[in-house]
Amino acid sequence: MPKPWCTPLIALAAALLSSAAAAADFPQKNIEFIIPFGPGGGFDRTVRAIAPFMEKQFGGKISVLPRNVPGAGGRKGMATLYRAKPDGYTISIANIPGAAIPGLTGQAVEYDIDKLTWIARLATEEYTLAVATKSPIRSIEDLRKLGRPVKMPSTDFGSTAYAGMAIFGEMLKFPVQHLTGYKGTNDYIVAVVRGDGDATTGPVSTMAKFIQSGDMRALFTTEDKSTLKGVPTIAELGHPDLTGLGVDRFVVGPPGLPAEITQALSQAMATAVQDPALQAIAEKSRQPFSFLPADKAKANADRSLALYGKYKAAIQKR
Repeated sequence: MPKPWCTPLIALAAALLSSAAAAADFPQKNIEFIIPFGPGGGFDRTVRAIAPFMEKQFGGKISVLPRNVPGAGGRKGMATLYRAKPDGYTISIANIPGAAIPGLTGQAVEYDIDKLTWIARLATEEYTLAVATKSPIRSIEDLRKLGRPVKMPSTDFGSTAYAGMAIFGEMLKFPVQHLTGYKGTNDYIVAVVRGDGDATTGPVSTMAKFIQSGDMRALFTTEDKSTLKGVPTIAELGHPDLTGLGVDRFVVGPPGLPAEITQALSQAMATAVQDPALQAIAEKSRQPFSFLPADKAKANADRSLALYGKYKAAIQKR
């Protein structure tokens, strides 16, 4: 009969063996891939593009099933993921910083973003700040010299674009007047082109078509290296701390997902995004992958969340 002090050690050893065995056999059934938004958006397209290629990496023996769980700006889907059993059969794509902003702005959430398991980063979309081509504003200094708050349209308080604009105003020292209520990114971009606002922020990939068409003029991007011809990076303008500000598409699991299963999922995605067929799909949709494995994904998420947390007060301003 084991001594009393041995019992916890035996239980721990059994748990570790059980976890290792489960990981070695993973996966044995279909994987549900939650999308915390409705069909048709960028996050939805990303999941539906990679799902069949993940199946291929798992030998075609299981299905990876995208499931839209929209509601509350993504919070419903994230709460569903958070409550799931940590066995690798429920994962989710996550908008970072979008999933963190409700908590930063004092809204009730049913998940703790710090306890999620970071599996991978699939893509990143840095921001650009742009004005209408007809605007006299040509620089950050011009924004400061307006003599009034810079009118910046966005969807709503608490959105990623709203937060980005608030941080730009705080860091670059110009006052912001948020004009909210637009249904989507295209709507508020068009509002600036029309003259309803002075400037706006959005992912480079989204704003590029308006810039290339001659409707908008970009002042800077937050990319490491600008992909917009003739447009400087924010680091080149003297603000390297804002490099990387944008929207990341992470894949996360529930708290407590075993490391071996996390690694199996991460590796499947890493190999999937190298498939020429998937790369062709991404190129056609203008949504390239920018993959990071589990450990680097967590470090990247920590950096992003720290940046938004640093400017919590600015994000909370209405």
